[in-house]
Amino acid sequence: MRVRLHPSACLGAWMVVTSLALAAPGLAQGPIKRVLIVHGGPPAFPGNAALDEALRKTLFSHSTIQVDAYSEYLENEEFAEAADTSLADSIRIKFANRQLDLVIANTAPALQFVLRHREELFPDLPVLFAAATPPPALLQGRVAGVTGIVREPSQIETLDLALRLHPGTKRLHVVAYAPAVDGFRERVEATLATFSSRVVVTYSSEPTLAGMLTALRRLPADSLILYVRYSPLTKGRVIFPDEMLPEIAEAAPVPIYSALETNIGKGVVGGMMRSGSADAVRLGEMALRILEGTAPPQSIPVEGARVRPIFDWRQLQRWGIAESLLPEGSDVRFRQPTAWELYGSYILATIAVVIAQLLLIAGLLWQRARLQSAEQTIRASEASLRTSYERIRQLAGRLITAQEAARSDVARDLHDDVCQKLASMSIGVTTLRSATGSLEDPTTQQAFEELDREMASTFDGIRRMSHDLHPATLRLVGLTPALRSHCNEVAKRQGVEVRFSSAGDAGPVPPDVALCFFRIAQESLRNGIVHGGATHLNVTLTRSGDQLDLVVADDGRGFDVGAVRTSGEGLGLITMEERVNLVGGDISILSEPGRGTTVSVRCLANTFVGR
Repeated sequence: MRVRLHPSACLGAWMVVTSLALAAPGLAQGPIKRVLIVHGGPPAFPGNAALDEALRKTLFSHSTIQVDAYSEYLENEEFAEAADTSLADSIRIKFANRQLDLVIANTAPALQFVLRHREELFPDLPVLFAAATPPPALLQGRVAGVTGIVREPSQIETLDLALRLHPGTKRLHVVAYAPAVDGFRERVEATLATFSSRVVVTYSSEPTLAGMLTALRRLPADSLILYVRYSPLTKGRVIFPDEMLPEIAEAAPVPIYSALETNIGKGVVGGMMRSGSADAVRLGEMALRILEGTAPPQSIPVEGARVRPIFDWRQLQRWGIAESLLPEGSDVRFRQPTAWELYGSYILATIAVVIAQLLLIAGLLWQRARLQSAEQTIRASEASLRTSYERIRQLAGRLITAQEAARSDVARDLHDDVCQKLASMSIGVTTLRSATGSLEDPTTQQAFEELDREMASTFDGIRRMSHDLHPATLRLVGLTPALRSHCNEVAKRQGVEVRFSSAGDAGPVPPDVALCFFRIAQESLRNGIVHGGATHLNVTLTRSGDQLDLVVADDGRGFDVGAVRTSGEGLGLITMEERVNLVGGDISILSEPGRGTTVSVRCLANTFVGR
């Protein structure tokens, strides 16, 4: 047996305890408790470092007890046949002046060493252990002052789990080759004997890694591999149980399962495993109860290590095993976080910033569109106002001109018609006054007849002028009769054909609307006869519900509407449009040279209802 001493571990433990004491001077200073940890295998043996670290962390966590922990390593496999007196002598010398309070043995070889040398090295000391195969006498309670955790192999539970995940498995190949360990292959075969009735079970017995890999590559697709250990004999060093596992996993054509937690992350899919770190924490808790003096070892029963399903997420992906098939509470390790898991907060922040920027940009664009629309509205309003101003200015001038023209027409009518007739009548009256003949004289009677005709003609002229200035019949008889009378009068006076048609009575029409329609008809007829030379004119008045329509059409010469508007001569057109606008109606003037003119006026219901 080969012994390796590690004074650095002792020095490290002493420094930790000393620093804790200096950092907390106010804590109660109890007696120092010394704990010896004996590991089976060297420090690099799989699981030793993790268990030692977790165990120390638990031992040093007590609030009042000061613990000095010392670790020793038993390299029993490399020197299986050598005596272990060197390790025993080392412990005897090292702790000659240091009284130990507790011994912890990790693995069955370490437990056997402690029990073998207990009487000479650790008399009456309590012993804790974590081992897969403790002596039967210990389990039967025939060894006093010893308790701990039994870490029985979980190959059976692992294979049951693997076969559930792969129900089509026909062949099980077990990698369990460690010729330096006595009885290793036999113990594994005895454990897995029950599976021979379910699948074909084969074992690796190749003494070289190359030969074993070749055998694995030949496995059929309906196979599974259970990896226990592969430690072939070599010259100069011991092959640790997990050392060659990565090469085996890379070459294996089928999934590999294992019952050892130390193999996770090296190519196995997973299995039902006992956690070395969890066992170390439980051992530490037992140790503190013993060191406190509240629970002697015989009061703490031996318990089995807890088993839980542990898997490698990368191997699940490699072999297409859905996580939904795994047992509840499975520990899936090495999960590669998704981009969302890694950068979710950054993605959300970026999205929020982008959305905020988009909203800001949209708001700016909307504001710009509103500004542009407002500017366009302002420009259009300015243009409309300028146009209206020019139109009003021109209209004012034309109205003055029209007013003067109307006065001139009235003056001319009065001078050339009424005044001449009145003068003629005055001369006739004077003649009659100076006449010497009798009233029955034919000459006198003829003079009276002439005077009567002159007076009737003068009356008609005055009545016509009054009617043109303000149609009294419109107010007295309504729009339809007034239009019909006016059409007849125009036809009689001008010697043209004027046809008026109306689908029944237009009904009640507000005065301002009636006056608007009458004036437009009056102006249209006059323009058609005077300016267009029309001889046939049609006036149509219709009503549908609350909608009133007037159409005046003639066969005159027509004119260019646009040209008349731009030339500034279309005062009549502007007057008609303004009249219609005042009552909220619409007007349409259609005309072309040589094709007559049609004036259409429409007044909607909401224009004159309630007026």
